[in-house]
Amino acid sequence: MSQTTTKQEAFHIDEANRKKIIRQDRIPVEPHTCFLVFQNFKLELINISTFGCAVMVDQTTFEELTRFTNTQSVFHADFIFKNVLTQNVAFRLARTESHSKSVIGEMIVGLECVGEPLRLERIKAIEVSSEVIQKQIKYVTDSHRIPTEFKMFVYELKDWLEKLKINIDIIENEAPVDNWKENHEFKMTIADNVSDFLNQVIPQKYKELPVLLSPIPQEDLEIVTAFAREHLGHLIYGAPFANRAFYKPRGYAGDFEMMNHLYRDEMVGKSFYDQCLHKYFVDEPAGAAVKNRGQYLCEKITELFENTKSHTALKILSIASGPAMEQQMFLQSGQKFHGRKAEFTCLDQDEESLKHAQRQLHSLNRLLQSGFEYKFNNMAIRNVIAKGCPDTNYDLIYSAGLFDYFTEPVAQMAARKMLDSVKVGGKVIIGNFSKDNPSTPFMELILDWHLIYRSEEDLLRIFKDLGSKIWVEKEPLGINLFVVIEK
Repeated sequence: MSQTTTKQEAFHIDEANRKKIIRQDRIPVEPHTCFLVFQNFKLELINISTFGCAVMVDQTTFEELTRFTNTQSVFHADFIFKNVLTQNVAFRLARTESHSKSVIGEMIVGLECVGEPLRLERIKAIEVSSEVIQKQIKYVTDSHRIPTEFKMFVYELKDWLEKLKINIDIIENEAPVDNWKENHEFKMTIADNVSDFLNQVIPQKYKELPVLLSPIPQEDLEIVTAFAREHLGHLIYGAPFANRAFYKPRGYAGDFEMMNHLYRDEMVGKSFYDQCLHKYFVDEPAGAAVKNRGQYLCEKITELFENTKSHTALKILSIASGPAMEQQMFLQSGQKFHGRKAEFTCLDQDEESLKHAQRQLHSLNRLLQSGFEYKFNNMAIRNVIAKGCPDTNYDLIYSAGLFDYFTEPVAQMAARKMLDSVKVGGKVIIGNFSKDNPSTPFMELILDWHLIYRSEEDLLRIFKDLGSKIWVEKEPLGINLFVVIEK
């Protein structure tokens, strides 16, 4: 026996390293969309691949199909996908098995293509084109539910903003390019003027929205809103402030970076048009009211220091503190109080917001050496409502924008917990946007920013049973209200 023959006799298959047969992926089929039609059969497919398909049939149909395939080993069938004949294919029975989860004896039947394979690319093309057609049909159907007057409002505003963008793009090309300072001053001056102009024009458009939206049935508001955002969004969401409000990268509108946008007088945005629109958003009444809110709270902290003896320690707590801008302002403006014993606590459930406030306050404090103590508490707001504040005997507890999102029962519970944690004679200050906010229609329709607006009467009624004294104050525009409760 030769050496070669010996080697052949010793040949074996290493199962561990054996390459598996490559199988075509089976693609599940959406119910009631894909059928094989032949003879008296119309079989619904459950999955397909390039070289075959599978159907599920009841026991009676299985018996009929078995008799048919016993006489017709190869048969032709029309392949129907979403009511479209894609091709006529030759099949043969490949296998059968019981449906593992069947309760009435259904069978899975595998069919194999003979010759021409299934044209999956044609099926995919029909699927995507069907989606386009369905979207177009839905668009037309939905469009009929949108009042003509509202459509005209959106189209006219879109046209107006598009024309504004074209003109600002032209101006951008004329900006000085050899001197950064001149370029910046040139653009800032234009942005200021455009912002002032928009503040005269756009709020007048806001006033039309309640009249246009009030007759629209509740079930159609979603369609109307989507229509407005689709046609106006590309002209508005480029402004960083509007973009952040609408897309909510922190999971909610009004996050710390949005508040920073309001306080920073910056040219931000990819295009000059976006920068001009951003400037408008941070300057318009609601934005200006938030900036006033920071100044108001800074003044309340200043009053507390002025009305307290210099040797008395003070404790202040900000709930949903955000960037703690009012504390930054006080740290810089209240230098005559530096050296006094004072503890400031920022509480926020957004850890990134708290880290930002910590960086800003610590950086300022290292420079100014105030001697104040700063604490930062990462705590869920629901835990504050349920369990109370992290400490007691505060001289002042305030919340600037949190109650804009609270229903009356929740607002009352939260206020009670806050009042429980201030000392006798201490104050709780709760901010709330007024019903007189002129930006409300735009904020809700375009920015998807919904607040619970309240009047002075609402605030006095909600918190009437709390504290020894209660009154309402406001920032200069009257858009942000503050209920002050003294214990």
